[in-house]
Amino acid sequence: MIFSITNATLEEFLWRGILLSRFSEQLGEKWAVIITSLGFGLQHYSLGFPWTTCITFSIGGFFYGGITVKSRSIIPALIWHVAFNFLMVFSGLIISDVYDQAC
Repeated sequence: MIFSITNATLEEFLWRGILLSRFSEQLGEKWAVIITSLGFGLQHYSLGFPWTTCITFSIGGFFYGGITVKSRSIIPALIWHVAFNFLMVFSGLIISDVYDQAC
């Protein structure tokens, strides 16, 4: 549970709180969502996840970015992200060892 909350909070603060807002100012919301979604997936690749999983994470990043833009807040994305992390950890899709090895 601690991993789910901490990971989601840090990732949402970085990807939607900082990067999405800055890219939106420079490139517009559409391109900001696309770029941060791709970056979100690539970040997970650097942590050792396979490409297929990273593509799924990019789709998730697109979802999180879209709801952040629509709501004008990272709170809904943060709630969804915590929920998805929680489900992935307890289903075995994310094993904390992957993060331990990457860090």
